Amino acid sequence: MVAQNQTDQMQAWVHYLTTEEGLSPATVKEYLKDLRLLRTWLDRPELPEAQRVREWSQISAADLRTYLAHSKPAPRRNHRLVSSWRSFWVFLRDIQRVPDLQLGPAELRRPKLPRRLPGALELTDVARLLDAVWNDRSPARGERNWCIVAFLYGTGLRISEMLDLKFDQIEVQDGQPIAVRVIGKGDKERRVPLSETARSALTRWLRLRRMHGNPVSPWVWSPLSVKRSGQQMQRRSIGAMLDAAARRAGLDVAKVSPHKLRHTFATALIESGRTLDEIRVLLGHESIQTTTIYAHTSNARVAAAAAALPDVVGLSVPGHRPAAR
Repeated sequence: MVAQNQTDQMQAWVHYLTTEEGLSPATVKEYLKDLRLLRTWLDRPELPEAQRVREWSQISAADLRTYLAHSKPAPRRNHRLVSSWRSFWVFLRDIQRVPDLQLGPAELRRPKLPRRLPGALELTDVARLLDAVWNDRSPARGERNWCIVAFLYGTGLRISEMLDLKFDQIEVQDGQPIAVRVIGKGDKERRVPLSETARSALTRWLRLRRMHGNPVSPWVWSPLSVKRSGQQMQRRSIGAMLDAAARRAGLDVAKVSPHKLRHTFATALIESGRTLDEIRVLLGHESIQTTTIYAHTSNARVAAAAAALPDVVGLSVPGHRPAAR
């Protein structure tokens, strides 16, 4: 009975995160996984029966610290675990009004994470990747994969935002796609104007899809195969495609992913002199603080900024030599 109640509470939390908090399915899935791992550890068979099945309200910060000491998560993993637990505890307290709920994760301090620069590909590597996907034994498959890579790089969309696109979210002018409306994190909609690369990729894909795809499916990115015709493309299939393409292109597979293409998009815009606020809007960042990490990616632009300082040495009095220091 207690175990069933715990399961019901977790499912209610999932529903709350999805419908009221507006978290993405991927985030909700990871949060639920974190909670289930904790529950499995708390209910491990080697514990005495009296200690094994307990209400969530009985779990203390000491229990959580013991779990962390046992599992030894890396700092980022530790950070995410505590975030997941805090979300669930707040739900139990504020939504389900669980009585006698201990503070639990609220008493834990999350580790301070080192600042990481986003991993972006060189533009020459993107070109190699595009060549690798195009040169496929199946011309239609090669063209499809080329369109996917070019569109991800050309828009900077999250993979979930791209896969969730429907035809009514494409803005067309004179018969050509010029922008897409995407639903990002927190169920927030934004308009993303299409770069030349993205416009070319989407135009080519729509033509290919009209020839070989399901004519009534609402999904823009839908498989061409008969077996999955009309369904939504799957994230894992695109990841596998990029892994294979990276190997053929001679690139480090670990450095090639949909999210790395998003970083490459943002970094390329920084290199081109666009402002952080412009990039923030395109990426769908709620806070510009999230976008500022891209301001640290270009040593070349920093060197160029220093070199742009006007030279006053040549303006000094002729024949005057500054004293050596």
